[in-house]
Amino acid sequence: MQLTFLGTGAASAVPLPFCDCPLCRAARRLRGNDLRARAALLVNDDLMIDFGPDAVPAAQRMGKDLTRVRTLLITHAHGDHFDPGHLVTRVAEYGCQNAPPLLLAASPASLAQLSAWLEREEPGTGLGSEGGRQRMNMTVHAVTAGEAFPAGRYTVTGIYSHHAPDCDSRLYIVQDGDCAVFYATDTPAFGEDTWQALAQTGLQFRCVILDHTYGILPEIGTVGRPVRDHMCAADVAEAAAEFRARGLLTPDGQVFATHLSHEDMLPHQEMTAYARAHGYEVAWDGLTLAL
Repeated sequence: MQLTFLGTGAASAVPLPFCDCPLCRAARRLRGNDLRARAALLVNDDLMIDFGPDAVPAAQRMGKDLTRVRTLLITHAHGDHFDPGHLVTRVAEYGCQNAPPLLLAASPASLAQLSAWLEREEPGTGLGSEGGRQRMNMTVHAVTAGEAFPAGRYTVTGIYSHHAPDCDSRLYIVQDGDCAVFYATDTPAFGEDTWQALAQTGLQFRCVILDHTYGILPEIGTVGRPVRDHMCAADVAEAAAEFRARGLLTPDGQVFATHLSHEDMLPHQEMTAYARAHGYEVAWDGLTLAL
């Protein structure tokens, strides 16, 4: 299995266009791995997780042909994870020729929102109608939490995420033969329900990819870190240790961080040094892993 990180940034990407914080200034100066487009992942060349506004130009820069994608998994209906403007170009009115069939999978709540966005972008493309799906040459799968379903050569399992309850967000396990990957963004630190859901699959993961929206946050008084709907560096470090302690990683399995913002974050090289000292790696745009 080959994984390509089309983007590793959070909702606002890095640097923010109008921000003069130290991290954004450093990203403009250093460029390279410090520049982050909004998060998306390509599995081999035929399955994609999330389809935000940066996914198409990122794929073009990396020489990836998105006509090969047959499955699109959407974690949740937020604008950095789904861009209707790119997807509606599949219809003939945009001059699109021979758009390949595409399976779009998301939770029922997210599908309803995505369908409404598409309909506003291009009337008659809403996925709730057979006509809209035919026009887009797409099929739709509503992902129930805990359900495993076939997607071409893969088996995909949706795991409930405690992020944006109105979207009924999903984290995704993608299996290709005996190789399993877990993609977990957006999410807060895992509760026991998430650990149990992972354990019930009976899988060990070759790669775990975790939300890292916040960096090295200061402790808040004596009550620890504040309640959030994303992970910070300490959450990722704790989760990496827990994956190993619970036997959820293969012996050569790795944990990577993605969906990084500018908030309390270090430049990439320094953040990588911190991460390696705490049991995980930091992904960058264009990173390709061969599992």
